Amino acid sequence: MSFCKNGDTHYTDIPLFHHQDLHLLDGLSEMVLWGTRLYLSTNRRYVRVLDLSGPQGFFKDITDGTPFPMLSADMSCDSSIAVTTSGQVLLVESDPCNRTCFRLYKKNPDIENPDLFGHTVTEVYSLNGEALLLDLGYTVPANKALGIEPDSIYFIRHYRPCQCASPDLDICVFNLATKSLDRYPDLDKMDLIDARWFLPSGN
Repeated sequence: MSFCKNGDTHYTDIPLFHHQDLHLLDGLSEMVLWGTRLYLSTNRRYVRVLDLSGPQGFFKDITDGTPFPMLSADMSCDSSIAVTTSGQVLLVESDPCNRTCFRLYKKNPDIENPDLFGHTVTEVYSLNGEALLLDLGYTVPANKALGIEPDSIYFIRHYRPCQCASPDLDICVFNLATKSLDRYPDLDKMDLIDARWFLPSGN
């Protein structure tokens, strides 16, 4: 994987495979860019955090030596990571064949040696008034004036990764408090091939 920031004259490579005894950190499953930090979930669900704030070509693994596995009891679920406005990493899980319900988890702080456990997270039932843009992997403050509801997950349900059902696009919001799913059926008339939730920057 490589990155290039505004003003750089070349790309900088980030190795995804380790030649030491750190094979749990090999590969890439998910990534989220949050400010100047890049959150990486490895193939074995370990989370690395890279600091990209330095000069050209600079990056620092700030979890070097202390990466934490985000492992739930149900490894068959479709999973991804998300980052809250406070920088907390969440594990987001759903049924890969029927994304009508979500479960959220955070790191279990009571586990001293996570490498010895198959379940290293604890479930959370609220986003503390924030909303999750699952396509981008981070939360934003709720804002009813903008139509951003608290404790809601905004996502696109299209089934393409697992091909378990029709690839038809489905633009949805899942409410964690009521466990309800709302669709935007009027968008079906637009015959969209793909779509993405996003929030324009205020800068």
